[in-house]
Amino acid sequence: MTIPPDQTTHAFDTLYNLHIGTSSWTFADWRDVFYPPTLAVKDQLSWYTTQFNSVEVNTSFYALPAPSTVLQWVENAPAEFTYALKAPRLITHEKKLVDCRTETLAYLDVLRSLGPLAAPGFLQFPAQFTRARYGRILADYLDWLAGELNGLRLAVEVRAVDLITEAFARFLAERAMSLVVIERTGTPDHFDAWQAAKAVQQTATSTGAFLFVRIIGNDRDPLPNDRELQRPQEEILDAWAQRIAFQLDQETETFVYIHNPFEGHSPASVRRLLARVDSLHPLPVWSPPLTPPDQQDDSGQLSLF
Repeated sequence: MTIPPDQTTHAFDTLYNLHIGTSSWTFADWRDVFYPPTLAVKDQLSWYTTQFNSVEVNTSFYALPAPSTVLQWVENAPAEFTYALKAPRLITHEKKLVDCRTETLAYLDVLRSLGPLAAPGFLQFPAQFTRARYGRILADYLDWLAGELNGLRLAVEVRAVDLITEAFARFLAERAMSLVVIERTGTPDHFDAWQAAKAVQQTATSTGAFLFVRIIGNDRDPLPNDRELQRPQEEILDAWAQRIAFQLDQETETFVYIHNPFEGHSPASVRRLLARVDSLHPLPVWSPPLTPPDQQDDSGQLSLF
């Protein structure tokens, strides 16, 4: 059974300070429980954009999208929808920042080609990428990268304990970047480190500070499918709703992406989190003009919130 769009409406301005969605839009298990059963695969992105206003793109981790693909993304998304592209693993995992300036500039070019639909891009480093071993290489690379952004927003995800620090968050903020905040089983909480550096980021960027959150959950314990909630995380959702609502009260632009391992079916998890945030900070109606022709609904506008 398809999960119907929430029809709740709110009196709010047109600024979407909360960009929220899932880690991808292409999961076979989502048919019938998120995507309508007759919806063609080619129309899934258009349908997704009627439900949520942002998406994390993980395919770019394996290879940068072709210009024709980026054009399709732009054409399939309404105004104020955003894409958060992960940097290629060639940069972060294979070359480990050595001799990868050409690849990095190509990645930044893809971000620029998205125009206003670009959420902050992000670099993801493995747990083995530590400050003790790679600190100097990382510092030199980020110093160079800061000079190449030219208004682009970028976040950095680290999993090594010696980089999940207020000092590293401030180092990023001074270079107009942000520490990615991760909710992941077995990983230390990043939020306080990001919070401590927020004021620095606020003054270092032309667009102000932003919060970038990836809610991953227990990705070491695979679930049998992505169709249903299988491990509800009420306490974690409550805590994140409080944090997000407070940042929205402070007019901090916030990007949040939930992965299937968190509860088992990330579209439902997004809606569960949104309901909690909305109870603390009224959220705007999401009513994009793009709806697949065979899914037109005359009963009322589709709403993100």
